Amino acid sequence: MSSPQKDYPEIYIFMAESIDGKGSGDMFEVKESDPGVKYYFDNEYSFGPKSILMGRTTFQELIGEHKIDYTGITGEKIEKKDYLSENRKKTEYYFISLDKNGKIPWTMGYGLLYGSDLGRTQETHNITVLSEDVDLKYLEYLQKIGVSYIFAGEKNINLKVALKKLKDLFGIDKILCEGGPKTNEILLKENLVEKLIIVKLPVIGQPGALPIFGEANLSQWTLESFKSLSDGHTLVLFYKSIKESK
Repeated sequence: MSSPQKDYPEIYIFMAESIDGKGSGDMFEVKESDPGVKYYFDNEYSFGPKSILMGRTTFQELIGEHKIDYTGITGEKIEKKDYLSENRKKTEYYFISLDKNGKIPWTMGYGLLYGSDLGRTQETHNITVLSEDVDLKYLEYLQKIGVSYIFAGEKNINLKVALKKLKDLFGIDKILCEGGPKTNEILLKENLVEKLIIVKLPVIGQPGALPIFGEANLSQWTLESFKSLSDGHTLVLFYKSIKESK
């Protein structure tokens, strides 16, 4: 695998998975997963990136369901062009979500978005990546609450376009991707990933849970190092590309 172009931020994929490679569902709630889940959230910012990226489905699983309040919002004076909120100047930490149709019920443009119950304390500026297939009222809503947004495609999101804009407009040079499976799969297929960091939980995935890398071919990746957590059952695995190591 050739190294990602310098036009894009470095991408580290950081995921927790079951022993059969699944990454969703209630398996994170069982006590056997506690040490791995704690390690995961304690170490989100320990690998270098200050920006976290998620797909819409993964993100909404974390923040829960909210309804967007469109009271007084018409979208009449809004254009479909990138919007950089003043909130971005408050921090070097960013939370980014991919949301091609504009469905995420963001609640704030800056602050601790989720995870206070998990021990997270890092406040972030929030950015959403959209396609042009989005309602103007939604854009006005994002502006109202101070969420930045960028466009990266007409109907679907082109990740290379999105990543280049994130680097050029926000100065983001490293990103920690936390899924979901489709986002991971595309990044891997586009040769945009620098590192894989996997927390292996001692549980079996539930029916319907998806593989964390989708259908991506991981034959070009090899184990670089690993460590066992104090429970003696949870592993943290670090992978590098075979081609990059030559």
